[in-house]
Amino acid sequence: MQIINASVVVLKNRPMSAQEREGKDRAAKSLPEKYSVFIEVIGDDEGEVFAGLGEARPTRASDETLASATRYARKMARCLVGRTLRKDSESPVREVNDITDEIICDISGIGNNGIIERRPNPSVCFAAECAVLDLMARHRGVSITELDACPNKGSVQRNVFNDPLRDIEKLLPGIDDGKQLQGWLRLGRRISGDEAAALINSLMFTLGDGSPDLSGIILNAGQRWSPAEWEEFCDSLNLTDLLAKPNVSVVVEDPFPEDADTFYQQAFEKIEGSPIRIMLSAPVWGPESIKKLAPYLPHVDLKVIPQRVGGYHDVLEAEREAQAHGFKGGIFLAGVNGTTNLNTLAMVSLAGAMCHCRYFSTSFRKEDKVRLVYPHAELDDNVIRLPEGPGFAANLCRSGVRRRLVSINAYDADGSIRAGSARRALLERVYDDRALHPEVSEK
Repeated sequence: MQIINASVVVLKNRPMSAQEREGKDRAAKSLPEKYSVFIEVIGDDEGEVFAGLGEARPTRASDETLASATRYARKMARCLVGRTLRKDSESPVREVNDITDEIICDISGIGNNGIIERRPNPSVCFAAECAVLDLMARHRGVSITELDACPNKGSVQRNVFNDPLRDIEKLLPGIDDGKQLQGWLRLGRRISGDEAAALINSLMFTLGDGSPDLSGIILNAGQRWSPAEWEEFCDSLNLTDLLAKPNVSVVVEDPFPEDADTFYQQAFEKIEGSPIRIMLSAPVWGPESIKKLAPYLPHVDLKVIPQRVGGYHDVLEAEREAQAHGFKGGIFLAGVNGTTNLNTLAMVSLAGAMCHCRYFSTSFRKEDKVRLVYPHAELDDNVIRLPEGPGFAANLCRSGVRRRLVSINAYDADGSIRAGSARRALLERVYDDRALHPEVSEK
């Protein structure tokens, strides 16, 4: 199968104002997380045509702006055209990774033998890999997960919710009134040891024997704790015996600086046999950075942001590298909150291909009437379920493209395709979601 066409479609994640449509609202583009950069690839196999879709969400965390991500996506799209994908590849994820690496080397002028420690514009590289994987999976008639699945991998069952712990004073009365907690609760803002101990003890005491579906709590220490603070935190939790509740764990993210080897060794000894765990998120940048964490790996969990690592394959390789160094913990796939449905599907598919994905973060917020992608993953009794069908089993929505389109650039073997022709062709391929919401009028 050969890639005959590639497009870069920039959409805003909410309807555009008149000023934005006229290009007068420059402030909006200073917030790249408000946009999605989609890469679509079209493949041809003896006259039969298939399409694949990937999404990039540029963020300041990955050192990307909307402009830089869009520019790099256009370069990537041009270079994808003409690439040939093997029907009989036994490792399609590896094949797609190699194609992406070749394109990165061509763009940067490094040469195919060059070593790339960290990919430029990682969210774009992740989107390009997802688009080609979606294309290959649709061609084979299988889901993305089936392309490179971990043997005996079950459903992604433990979901992480970021909202409840943001206002603990509001949450505790709600629990008294019967509010049930499920999955993993995560507090993303930095918290001190004293605050963390008080929060957990208050929460556990208020819960009593309720909320049996609560798996645990994840707290961000922000590399700011001292060894004494860690010991006081552990002693405070163990003295109350509130963590004896079944299946409730406490995970502290990055308690010490990256190079605090002695502090970490002391902490590992302190929590041996307890329900308290340490999660490392820095520096987790793929296989190379995993090697640097080798002494820690038998004792910790890992937080991985796929769009920051830079590739679908790189996340799987990072897990395998960790396993080779005695890793026994869980991996928290993060960076999904606020993304569109397609990225959620991509992350759930990736989680399903991993052996150690223990936590998964997503929002499942209700969308506006005008969607970007349909259908979406469903949360059923704390189990994330993907739509049935090959690839991601999803497509861009017609009303989303019409109302939120910022720009489109398309390429074929002859070079650039005119924007008007590319837009018409895209609207013919997208999912017509007017039947879902008849009240949405086309303009």
